Amino acid sequence: MTVNIGWIIKKVADDQNLSQSQLATLIDDVQQNVGNDYKRSTLKIDRIFQYSKALNHNFLQYYYEEEPYKTFREKENETFLREINELKNQLEEAIKTIILQKAYLETQQELVETQRALIAQLNV
Repeated sequence: MTVNIGWIIKKVADDQNLSQSQLATLIDDVQQNVGNDYKRSTLKIDRIFQYSKALNHNFLQYYYEEEPYKTFREKENETFLREINELKNQLEEAIKTIILQKAYLETQQELVETQRALIAQLNV
């Protein structure tokens, strides 16, 4: 899959009802350069960053299926999934601990109430 980033940027700008002139102002450039970028299938990363920021759109996402970014992203996702699973396990353990502590506290409260009742009977 070949990404035609210029066309994609144009489509996003059009969807946001932004003219070339308005977009040029947002990226601090001239209208002619924006028009030229629309025609290009590749742009430098810093230029893509400018458009992403100006249009509040992640233009890098269109490269996620291209190598090596696809492999990088898959590795990142695997790392995130491992971390999520570890956090889930930690949360489950914490919940179990809280349940045990709650049961212990209830038992202790019952014991205190029983002792108070015994003390009250002894003081009668």
